[in-house]
Amino acid sequence: MAFPIQSVQIDWDRLIAKRPAVLETIDTMPVYLLKPEILQLLDAEKHPTYRLIFDLIWTTGARISEILALTPSSFVEDGYDFGVILKTLKQQPGRPSKASLQRSPKRYVPIVDCTPRDRILSYLHSHRFQKKQRIFPMCRQTVNRHIHALVDRVGGAPFAISAHTFRHSFAIHLLLHGRPLKYVSQLLGHKSVDSTEIYTNVLTVDGAHFLDGVDFH
Repeated sequence: MAFPIQSVQIDWDRLIAKRPAVLETIDTMPVYLLKPEILQLLDAEKHPTYRLIFDLIWTTGARISEILALTPSSFVEDGYDFGVILKTLKQQPGRPSKASLQRSPKRYVPIVDCTPRDRILSYLHSHRFQKKQRIFPMCRQTVNRHIHALVDRVGGAPFAISAHTFRHSFAIHLLLHGRPLKYVSQLLGHKSVDSTEIYTNVLTVDGAHFLDGVDFH
């Protein structure tokens, strides 16, 4: 398969309509949003800090603990690509500890979308952070409270949404666009592809076309 895949036709309304069946039949399936729903939330968010946090989770699939650990030196531009180096942190209450930051493995996630890239660079420039200063001095609970308020402003959602919902949505978005499961797993910082396979249920639930041409009467 050649990359990038030039064209993928996705019926978002159909996938949104199929989602209840996915969540009902797959016990371990996490709740997720699809691109039009994510964009609705992003468009409604006017606070520059929170908008950047949501952009980063949506375009990198990072855990909120990993986003809150970011410093200006986390972002890398080598003349060819722009991306972020994430310290792989399991979600824990509060801010990541210094000890967890020091022992955590790292992974690189490219950011190819110009909109979040420009927003990141503008944010860093305007705030003049120190190189090792955390750019989001808040805790996970603060971010999730803001998400809940944002969801209420746009009219609610069919299920509870948190920062982790953006991460799940990122994974599903890549798989819907035909990206390899192994690559998605690496971007998410999973130790095993087995942890990533749960997201593939979105691809298999819409399988009525396999019965096209099979007559029973």
